[in-house]
Amino acid sequence: MIRLLFLFILIISSCEKKEDIALVDYLEPLDSGDTGPARNENIATPDFSLEYMKFLNDHRTKLGLGPIILDLDLAKLAMDHSTDMANGSVSFGHGGFSTRCEEARSILGGGNLCAENVAMGQKTPFAVFSAWLSSSGHRANMEQPRFTHTGFGFKQNQNGVFYWTQIFIELN
Repeated sequence: MIRLLFLFILIISSCEKKEDIALVDYLEPLDSGDTGPARNENIATPDFSLEYMKFLNDHRTKLGLGPIILDLDLAKLAMDHSTDMANGSVSFGHGGFSTRCEEARSILGGGNLCAENVAMGQKTPFAVFSAWLSSSGHRANMEQPRFTHTGFGFKQNQNGVFYWTQIFIELN
């Protein structure tokens, strides 16, 4: 909870200036191993993003790769796509991906390589992390050494189904 409060203070204090956050600098190790903190699996919390980024950057570190920076504006792009999938305004999948990549490049003031992971149905950050790690294409995105920035978003629909989106981009 203190970590979440710190993140909100950091976000609020940077309203005039766009901030990128390397979450590995702000997170403490999770006490419960690779499964994340115990919680009711059907309740989404704001720290889902923090948990997921901890899993992702720990995995990248084990491979000798640098951490990916969570960009809050890219996270909004990812959240918007997850919300659109959850409310049915777009089909589950990568529809509109090229537009999201263009927007990501515009947000960051440039960028090269761009990719996206989407998932549906997993109830926790660890579950979606594991699902993507088990898929060769999704895993390749997570392990791509050229990616420097990411946006991560999720939305739970009225039936309790989670939709997840992660956008990756390389910024020189």
